[in-house]
Amino acid sequence: MQLNHRYWPLVALIALIVCVAAIVGCSPKNNESAAPAASSQAEPSLAAPDAAHETEEGGATMTPAATVAGIWIQIGDQQNKLSAAIENGQLNDVHHLAFGIRDLVAAVVGKVNEASPSGATHLNGMVEEVKASAAKLDELGDAGNLSGTKAEYATFVKLLDSVQTMSGGK
Repeated sequence: MQLNHRYWPLVALIALIVCVAAIVGCSPKNNESAAPAASSQAEPSLAAPDAAHETEEGGATMTPAATVAGIWIQIGDQQNKLSAAIENGQLNDVHHLAFGIRDLVAAVVGKVNEASPSGATHLNGMVEEVKASAAKLDELGDAGNLSGTKAEYATFVKLLDSVQTMSGGK
């Protein structure tokens, strides 16, 4: 089959478009479908505690304050919101608030570990307990279990108090 010479630019353009589409389509993507599935146990980066932390499932981000004391003020504010949500039976809000607090606690511990690495092991263990408690709050809230959420919140508050004491926030 012989093509007329006036169609060659059109054929070349189509070939170029196909090549570009193939290259773009085969390049790695930074979206959720190409990335491994995120679980409720995703860990925030402790290497950059001043960076904004995103809550689970694309929730709002909160940038930790520059100081440990400032972050504890943020945690207190979020804790008040979480307490009110639980008391009012607004269990839909528990997820984002609990994970926001979890991320702020990780930022506090990151700052404390930078300043004084001696107690890092114990504080890091406390962060893991806070993460586990936040995940339980999420599960109980999603299940609509108000009494379970209240009980786990009491544990969560005790953990926060311990981390605050150990980090010099009180």
